[in-house]
Amino acid sequence: MKEIDFLPEWYLEGKRHRVHMRRQYVALTIVFLGMMTYNLTSAHRISRATAEVAKLESRRVQAEKATERFDAITRELGAHQAKADLLDKVDSRIDPAALVAEISHLIGANIVLSRVEFISEPVQSKEAAAKRTSTAVRAVERPGAAAGAAKLGDMKFRIVLAGIAAGSDDVGALVCRLEESSYFRQAQFSFSRNNTIQVAPTKATDGAGPDGAKQALQVSEFEITCYLANFEEIEKG
Repeated sequence: MKEIDFLPEWYLEGKRHRVHMRRQYVALTIVFLGMMTYNLTSAHRISRATAEVAKLESRRVQAEKATERFDAITRELGAHQAKADLLDKVDSRIDPAALVAEISHLIGANIVLSRVEFISEPVQSKEAAAKRTSTAVRAVERPGAAAGAAKLGDMKFRIVLAGIAAGSDDVGALVCRLEESSYFRQAQFSFSRNNTIQVAPTKATDGAGPDGAKQALQVSEFEITCYLANFEEIEKG
């Protein structure tokens, strides 16, 4: 038996239209939700990127400050290094306290010094040294010193010791001790002569002279020169 559809065509058309509209609404809703999700995700990523950029900017500012501080420290270090180089150039490389202690150690009981002099003399220049064929004199350089660098502190020191001794043997022994010491070199007599000095009598010799008069003693008056061992001689061919 054949079915007869009594629904009018306009009703069926409207029904199909409503179904089509519902499908479009669902599709638009899905697209809208997708766009919202994308926007939220993008906003989150942008926020994170902005935070990272802010951190990087803060680090950049800190790095610039550190660089400026480093440059300032480098300039300050350079200034101090220049001063240190200048001090190194004018440093005579001697220890006066050690020298005085060494001289006191070498002086015997029978010697009395009346004068001690330290006389600085410039080390011979390269031009003057080149004119000599026997020996050249140069300062003993510290480890790490620049080769050939001329220094104001490149000086040799002549030491003059003057005084009296009980005898000439004591003076000769002093010269030998100076020559053997690692502090000095080229020790030699400037002069040595016998002399008479007047001394007041001690308690052990009271009454030896008339009315406590001074006694005459024979002594050896001397002057010795030597050099501080802060330079060395180089044989020239």
